Amino acid sequence: MKKIIIVTMVGAILLSGCGANNQSSSPAKIDENASTESASTPATSIPNILLSETSDKKIAVYGVQEKAQEDLFSSLDVVINGESKTFNWKNVSNPSFYPQISVIDLDADGEHEIVIVLTKATGTGIHDSEVHVLKSDFTEISVSDPKEFVLNNIKVDLKKEKETRQYTVSVDGKEYSFEFSESDSSDWFEQPTVQNIVRFGIKDNQLIAELPIQISTGNYLGDAIVRYAFVNGKLEPSKIEITKEGSSL
Repeated sequence: MKKIIIVTMVGAILLSGCGANNQSSSPAKIDENASTESASTPATSIPNILLSETSDKKIAVYGVQEKAQEDLFSSLDVVINGESKTFNWKNVSNPSFYPQISVIDLDADGEHEIVIVLTKATGTGIHDSEVHVLKSDFTEISVSDPKEFVLNNIKVDLKKEKETRQYTVSVDGKEYSFEFSESDSSDWFEQPTVQNIVRFGIKDNQLIAELPIQISTGNYLGDAIVRYAFVNGKLEPSKIEITKEGSSL
C-alpha cells in the first residue's frame, strides 16, 4: 500500500513601515512557498531566492532561476506592501551583484518611487546595468537609455604627439584633459565608446548613471555622470558632468 505524506510548508514575509531612501541588503535564502515537483518530473527551476529587501522589509526582490541557466535569474518577483508581481527582468546570480533597492521621492510629489538597479552582465571591462522605477502600485516609470545622450552631448578631440596621446573632452562649456603614452595600449579606438559599462544609482536625491568613456581596452577618459529629471512623466537625461575620480556608486 502506498503511503501518502502531506507536507504543509508555510512561509511568511513580514513587511512593515516604509522610510525614504532605504537601501537594500542582499540576504540569500530559499522561498519556502515554492511548490514541490513530482518525482517523475524533474524540476526545471530553483525555488525563488530572496535577493534584496529594504531594511524595514516592506519591499523585496526575489529571483526566479532556471536550472539550465544557473548564472542568471530569468525573471524577478517584486513584493510591495505584501503584494507581489513578476517581471521579465534579468539579473546575474552572483550575490555581489544582487539588485539594489532605493525608496525615494524623485519627482517631489510627496509619494515615494521604488528604484531597482539590476546587473545583467559583468566581467572584465563589462558591467551591464539596468534600472527600473516603480510606483507603489507597480506602475513602471519609463527611464531613457543614457548612452545616446552622452555621445550626442560630449565632444572628444585628440592630439597625437610622437609618444603621447592628448584627449580633450568638452561638455556643457567645460573642458577636461587626459594624456596617455602611446605604449599604454595597442588597440586605441577610432572613436570613444560608452557601450561596455553602465552603472545606475541614487546620488543627491537624484537618479544618475555613470558611463566610463572608453578609448581602448583598459583606458578611459573619466566617467560621464548623467543626472535624470522628470519630463512629461518620464525620467530623461538632463545634465552631464565628467569626473576623473572613478565610480562613486
